[in-house]
Amino acid sequence: MLLGSLASRSPVVSFGIAFILLGEVCRAINPPEPFTRAPYLQFSSPHLMHVVWRTAGPIRPNVRFGKDLRQLDQQVRAMDIVVRAALGTHDQKLLARWAPLVTKANLALPKLHSAPLGTFQYEVRLKDLEPSTTYYYAVYDGDRRLTPEHASFQCVTHPPVGAVQPVRFWALGDGGTGREPQSAVHQAMLQTLEREQHPLDFWIHVGDMAYGIGRDMEFQSRFFESYDVTLRHKVCWPTMGNHEGHTSSGRTGIGPYYDAYVVPTRGESGGLASGTEAYYSFDYANIHFICLDSHDLDRRPGEPMARWLKADLEKARADWLIAFWHHPPYTKGSHDSDKERDLIEMRQHIMPIIEQGGVDIVLTGHSHTYERSMLMDGAYATNTVAENVILDDGDGNPSGDGAYRKSAGIHPHEGTVQVVTGNAGANLGRVGTLPVMREVVLEHGSVLIDVHGDTLVARMINREGVERDLFSVVKRGQVAPVRLALPWQPPTWVKPTNTVSIPAMPALDHRVLIPEGAAWRYVFDPIPRGMAWTYADYDDDGWHSGESGFGYGAGVYKTGLESMRGKHGILYVRKAFDIEQADRITEMGLWIDYDDGFIAYLNGREVARAGVGRSSGRNAQKVSARGEKEPGPRYVVLKDAHKHAKDGANVLAIEVQNASLESSDLRLNPVLILED
Repeated sequence: MLLGSLASRSPVVSFGIAFILLGEVCRAINPPEPFTRAPYLQFSSPHLMHVVWRTAGPIRPNVRFGKDLRQLDQQVRAMDIVVRAALGTHDQKLLARWAPLVTKANLALPKLHSAPLGTFQYEVRLKDLEPSTTYYYAVYDGDRRLTPEHASFQCVTHPPVGAVQPVRFWALGDGGTGREPQSAVHQAMLQTLEREQHPLDFWIHVGDMAYGIGRDMEFQSRFFESYDVTLRHKVCWPTMGNHEGHTSSGRTGIGPYYDAYVVPTRGESGGLASGTEAYYSFDYANIHFICLDSHDLDRRPGEPMARWLKADLEKARADWLIAFWHHPPYTKGSHDSDKERDLIEMRQHIMPIIEQGGVDIVLTGHSHTYERSMLMDGAYATNTVAENVILDDGDGNPSGDGAYRKSAGIHPHEGTVQVVTGNAGANLGRVGTLPVMREVVLEHGSVLIDVHGDTLVARMINREGVERDLFSVVKRGQVAPVRLALPWQPPTWVKPTNTVSIPAMPALDHRVLIPEGAAWRYVFDPIPRGMAWTYADYDDDGWHSGESGFGYGAGVYKTGLESMRGKHGILYVRKAFDIEQADRITEMGLWIDYDDGFIAYLNGREVARAGVGRSSGRNAQKVSARGEKEPGPRYVVLKDAHKHAKDGANVLAIEVQNASLESSDLRLNPVLILED
């Protein structure tokens, strides 16, 4: 790996260059001005489509569209466009550039929950469209075209409800990290589509698309910018994960998740009106899809979501039923469905309704692995067992034991296949194997599903584009389900003894705020008293100035500190830097080489610590020697940096501690990174 190979040559000189090169190799797409969120498609039907985008400050919005890329002969004007805005609260300080926007008209607009100040969001409905038809679209500010004349700015309406034709969709979950595995999984899917010359019709995200807490800027960097090339021309149908649920609420329908997505609430895309964006349904050709909120709504049978689910299934007249939500009722990946309440309740309360309604496939995430069950029904007990709940214990592969068979049409309790696809980018994990699972693959990847007539084929494509699982379901004729008393059992999983921890890495899309070799202020004698030295208004005129890296002992340092050896065990450094608009921060982190321990502060608030047990400065306790087992630089996220950073001038302060005055070396080389 480029970063590791270059970084290993010197503890202080080359790691920053390697990091920057890695960032240039693969980035998410930052939207061109004036967009702050590039146009993307939202819910659709045979006769309508939605286009959503954001800008910094208001525009005179209109969307032109048509069947010919060079002749967009239809238009949606500003009066028919929903506009939302983020102009802060009464006690929130606005940048001077946004102050003129605080008008009576703008303050009357629907509010975005926590978008950066000055953000305007536009939601456009294209209506009276023809089924199965490609339309091209362009976003305008008055008469000025903002999107390029490019065929990727297109949408395709649904086929007529009930149509029997090939349908392909992509399912994935737990990918919203902004890191390399997420990008690799996306690229593998795109390359598969290109190789097979068979595009998607739409895609489904089963939640956790915006780590760590579903903040607005985490959505922007880790979902919208990461998937831009797919979002602009394929509708994503979402469900909320627990990470989005930190900041958004299914009970109120408020938060960045609900700002980001526009989904049907009144049955506009088929199915029964839900009256909420937390759960909904839609039809596509001869398939009926159902989305549930497994995170923060009551799952019990008598509560609104379960009652709606039962009524929606009773109304469904499709050939196929597919349900999706976040928390898997069956898993032993990074989560355990025999131990966790959310998962147990989905199994005990929701699965009986799902199986009585004749659902064929259940897609979930949350557990960071790929797991796929046999054809099963009635596994509601805790702990989960396989006896008498498996209807077909084969591998489901037409080239192996054969496809799973069900009767044509919709029939209760003829079996579902459970697919856990929480492997689209987050760190993988496994605690065991459930006896109902036929395949478990602990690799990053996602699922491509093809449905044509009476046959469904699903494939897990890993990050290298390799097919790692394939199963099929065929619904034909009449099939009498038989419960197997002693079904096939997966092998017992033994936890590996030689597991290697995966080091934290910065986001692919980033920029450097403080580079390697930057000039810092530093001091080691006399030691500053108290914590005033960590604040932006501290007077450091009496401090020295030097370029990073700092240190003595093995290695080459731009600022040598040999005079510290044997006399001083703590080095204090501080550096000022600017941020134009702090509420646009997704993540800040340090790519840092140090020896032995360090504490970092942003504007006087501690944001990172490693190798120092308690307290700080002269009172620091339990400073651990950084041995040969963890050499070189590492990436450290600055905790809650978005809360402590300010518009304009900021100060990063770091103290590096030696475990002993007799130590042979001391080292500090920090690079401050901003996820872009």
